[in-house]
Amino acid sequence: MKTGLIGAMREEILLLEHDIENLKIVEHGVRKFYEGTIGGKEVVMCLSGWGKVAAASTATSLINLFGVDQIVFIGLAGSLKAHLEIGDIVVADKLVQHDIDLSRLDGFHGVEPPFYKKFRFPVRKSAQRRALEAVTQFGYNLHDKKYPEISSDYHPKVYIGAIGTGDQFVASAKGKEKITAHHPDLLCTEMEGAAIAQVAADYSIPCSVIRIISDNADEEAHDSFAQFLFRDISKISVEIARLMFV
Repeated sequence: MKTGLIGAMREEILLLEHDIENLKIVEHGVRKFYEGTIGGKEVVMCLSGWGKVAAASTATSLINLFGVDQIVFIGLAGSLKAHLEIGDIVVADKLVQHDIDLSRLDGFHGVEPPFYKKFRFPVRKSAQRRALEAVTQFGYNLHDKKYPEISSDYHPKVYIGAIGTGDQFVASAKGKEKITAHHPDLLCTEMEGAAIAQVAADYSIPCSVIRIISDNADEEAHDSFAQFLFRDISKISVEIARLMFV
């Protein structure tokens, strides 16, 4: 099985380049695709950039140009729940485009919605299980102090649940309330996951999304995001990504 591995930012996954054997770098458009094997398993890694369009474009390229059989996305997210703390990890069981609202079309007769009406995409159990196994093993390795480069004070909780996607960096209590009022089941918010899930659904392939909480999606989100990004994310996300290929 060939895996397409996506991160929105260089800091989230590109350190994994050093683990790729038989590395071949292919350029299509603005993106570089890092193709090879990890632990004997085929992988094509790429940065998407921020936002749903960038994520969908990347996922489509991985499927049509490289023939990947599954897609994995790893990156940061903002918490929408009080019990989710910075550093906690969320494994998606569904991905929701929270900024799409077609409710005004309810009751509009005579036209069938093309493809999708509700933009909520469940994660296949097999893909969800594999992602959870990698995250769980990461926790065991942390406990056994196998990552000296990661702070010994880091003890993340792991959650399984719905992740929301929208073309906005949420950085206000008002913004959080607007999202959770319509989608109370969402644990966190980001800008790519559900777009990738929609592309994966179009092509009937599994995808999984793992998100590390970097901020509380409030007025302090910008500073928290920046601090977590440059201090911790590459160490954490790359280790989790590596465990997806064990």
